[in-house]
Amino acid sequence: MNARELFEVFRGDNKMKKFLPIIEDFSQYPVFYDQEGKVLSLPPIINSEATKITLDTKNVFVEITGTDILKTKICLAVLAAQFSEHCAGDW
Repeated sequence: MNARELFEVFRGDNKMKKFLPIIEDFSQYPVFYDQEGKVLSLPPIINSEATKITLDTKNVFVEITGTDILKTKICLAVLAAQFSEHCAGDW
């Protein structure tokens, strides 16, 4: 399934369709793949089950995507602060 086909599926989903205008008019889409070509994330639309954080998660890669650099920096600062409150400090 390519991005256009995925967007058609999301157009029928009440939760997902409101996010499509963020990137659907772009000529290229941001996407993260693993080494086997499996899609991990189509930011800022959706992440995959493979990247879901659980109680057993040990390492986290934080990725912030946006169209406004100031807002993305603020979001990253807030997330970093929130994560730091829940870490044992063993980095």
